[in-house]
Amino acid sequence: MSLGKWGEGVAASYFIKKGYKILEKNYSCCFGELDLIVQSKNVICFVEVKTRRNLKFGEPYESITKKKKKHIHKTIQYYLMKKNLDNYEFRIDVIEILVLYRNVYLRHTMNAF
Repeated sequence: MSLGKWGEGVAASYFIKKGYKILEKNYSCCFGELDLIVQSKNVICFVEVKTRRNLKFGEPYESITKKKKKHIHKTIQYYLMKKNLDNYEFRIDVIEILVLYRNVYLRHTMNAF
């Protein structure tokens, strides 16, 4: 299993423990891909998961480029339209997972961008 897939599993477990319902994992369409789509009451949360083994190239969050953000926004718009979910509130969150010396650190940023 790749580090990225493992991190997505850790993030999904985190949301389940927080009481969220997992709607989709690795949702993709012609505009891009969303790692997780979760729901808490009437809020749908689109989650980008970034997992790293070191900080050599900066914080995990910093790897989300302007181009990636644009693709995420377009993919969200498409998802909401296809699923007819216009009446729901939504937000975009980032889960950063850092694995250092057998320790796992998780940071959840709500309304990241």
